[in-house]
Amino acid sequence: YIDRVWSKYATDTLTVTPFKDQPDTKFHGRVSGDRMDFTDGSGAVVTSFEKPDSDSVFGCYNKLDAPNDQVRGPISRTLCAAYNRSTLLTNSEQPDADASGFYQDDVTNHYARLVHAQMRDGQAYAFAFDDVGNHESLVHDGDPKDAAITLESFG
Repeated sequence: YIDRVWSKYATDTLTVTPFKDQPDTKFHGRVSGDRMDFTDGSGAVVTSFEKPDSDSVFGCYNKLDAPNDQVRGPISRTLCAAYNRSTLLTNSEQPDADASGFYQDDVTNHYARLVHAQMRDGQAYAFAFDDVGNHESLVHDGDPKDAAITLESFG
């Protein structure tokens, strides 16, 4: 799968829009040799990634390291999610908002596919950065009054 992605983006452009609230912030990726270079709107290279290995994809680290910044980290998180969901060959605009296209390639993160399939609403956190595109399980209340947790024995 990684080889097929690398081949595709040697001739096509991958567009990453990492911030939902900033739709005009886009980065454009193209493979050149052993690197995928990402440019900003002005065409300046802002970061580059070496071709990842499976360990980097499943761990979302190493060659897909995601520092807590405003450029490399958000692009890396998006790449990691797309690799795990196997959407890079079917959608050159990432992140992919439509979960119906996730895990369709034979080479995919089957663990994540199965975890999501078991959830009532399909939402789960099955790999690092599974929250990209808001596909994670999340409980949020902007004005909480109280909270309670009940733990029961498994026995």
